[in-house]
Amino acid sequence: MIVELRIKNFKSFREEVVVSFAASTTSKLSGNLLRQRNGERVVKSMGLYGPNASGKTSILDAMYALKTFVLFSSQEQKPTSKIPFFEPFALEKTAANSPSTIGVTFDLDGDRFFLEVSATPTRVHKEILTVQRLTKQPSRKSAKSTLIDRTWVQEEEAYETVLHKDLGPDLTRAAAIEQTTQNRLLLGKLASMNSGLAGNLIKWFDDDLDFYDMHRNPGAESVMLTETAKLLRDDDQFSALIKQFMKDADIGIQDFQIADEKTLKAEVSELDKKVEFKESIEPGITFRHSSQDGSEVFFPRHKESSGTLRFVALLVAILKPSGRRRFVCIDELGASMHPELVRRLIRIVHSSVFNQLGNQVMFTTHDTHLIEPTELLRRDQVTLCNKDRFGRSSLKRLDVYQDSARSDANLQKQYLQGRFGGTPKFGVTLEDVPVDDKPLEVCS
Repeated sequence: MIVELRIKNFKSFREEVVVSFAASTTSKLSGNLLRQRNGERVVKSMGLYGPNASGKTSILDAMYALKTFVLFSSQEQKPTSKIPFFEPFALEKTAANSPSTIGVTFDLDGDRFFLEVSATPTRVHKEILTVQRLTKQPSRKSAKSTLIDRTWVQEEEAYETVLHKDLGPDLTRAAAIEQTTQNRLLLGKLASMNSGLAGNLIKWFDDDLDFYDMHRNPGAESVMLTETAKLLRDDDQFSALIKQFMKDADIGIQDFQIADEKTLKAEVSELDKKVEFKESIEPGITFRHSSQDGSEVFFPRHKESSGTLRFVALLVAILKPSGRRRFVCIDELGASMHPELVRRLIRIVHSSVFNQLGNQVMFTTHDTHLIEPTELLRRDQVTLCNKDRFGRSSLKRLDVYQDSARSDANLQKQYLQGRFGGTPKFGVTLEDVPVDDKPLEVCS
């Protein structure tokens, strides 16, 4: 379960920003929350709103960069390999040459971990990992233990490193410090050396942190639907649930079949780095539709609408069976889907009947219907992104406007009016586009 995300000097975020999942004190829509045994509450979903290019997707990118670097570090790497996706703020010279910092606080197996990484594309500058055991009494807090504290000291051209004994025997920790290169995290190196604690954290990043960006990355759709086909083929109970959702979604699908199909997969040759397409067999989905005369017709997925495919893939992504609570990041949640269908997806996230483990979802969207006065999202489930004239993004959660936004206020209307920020500031040509009051005369 994610509690907080911190970002600094990453893409459009020059100054540090915080995406907090901690719930406010209001008792409204309590079913949208997860409650810890100590009484602490966090939201199940977070919607990221704001103008185009305001930093919404960059928040998801920060989570993806951290996940990728953690997994990258758990594998052997050449010392010259670039650290993936750590991109500093480029519109200021000092920032462009400084490390990006990404930190996440999450709960796992009764413990609260905080991992923060500061890095440039060529070097880790700071790596901090702490743990705190969650107690049953809210007033009692266990002390934080620092598991990893690794800092690059420029003057000495060396790292100062402290590793906790919980990460392995003395010899293992000493070897990890000596063998970890500048472009790799100690956490990943320790996992590769069979540290149980490090390995469990790597597993969380690998298995429990998922990303879905079908809107921006066309290749992701094929990957998602192949994964969907595998899950539906291997789990009859889950397959029956998804089938019922499809029938009830008014998208014309009555049933589906899973069958192997030939696909072409792009692979990069290690020898000459050329892209080669190789044929492979992957499970695929065909969808059954009923015709007026009572006959049945099966459509392969390429004949279905993009909205239909997106609904099916995201439904599976949110609910797929797992032994642990998952965190799902979705870019442009409402792309190609009817607003009412999107609303149902969010209700599924908040429903303990379907989302029994309490999987969390963070999504970007421009769909203001989700914050209209029908009480689908709480104010603490909406984060607003803005960008100033120097290209620097900032964040505010909607609940900070509690005084100016009454409990019965039309939040959708106020948002579109710019009451909370998060809306475009148009220049002259777009601010007052002339509207014709008579037909345009055209030549035949």
